Amino acid sequence: MDTSSAATRRGLSQRVGALVDSFETVIYAIAFLLLVSAAVLVVIGGAEAVVQAASHKVNTLQGGVLVLDRVLMVLISAEIAATLRAVLLYHEIAAEPFLFIGLIACVRRILIVTAASEQVHSDKELDRLLFELGALGLLIIGIAAAIFMIRYSARHVPPTDDDG
Repeated sequence: MDTSSAATRRGLSQRVGALVDSFETVIYAIAFLLLVSAAVLVVIGGAEAVVQAASHKVNTLQGGVLVLDRVLMVLISAEIAATLRAVLLYHEIAAEPFLFIGLIACVRRILIVTAASEQVHSDKELDRLLFELGALGLLIIGIAAAIFMIRYSARHVPPTDDDG
């Protein structure tokens, strides 16, 4: 009875594992589809921003920042989509794509803060924007260092002893 009980538990465990795998795949596929639709909407918004800037409905600086913002949002969406694809195919999550997403998001925020500094009305507001720019700069340096360390360690992994 002991061996049949163990076999039954093993079979049940495998079925539950397969069910969880299937559920995870469906969730990631739905997230991927939602991400693609969001990217399409951002591209449409970017096209509208170009039209607005070209027709002088907004000033050139605001139009340029808006277009750059939309382009960076599409890049973030594309990087997340690539990460989801890798998760679906290889069933593992890598840190490097998320670091690139953070890097792009920091650059995007720097562009927005820089554009906002054109319309500063007080020294306190300017100090806050400069502090935010400094913090974002440090964050970019940290993320770049993390990417460098990941790539360096991937190239310089010590060989494993598979000879026995």
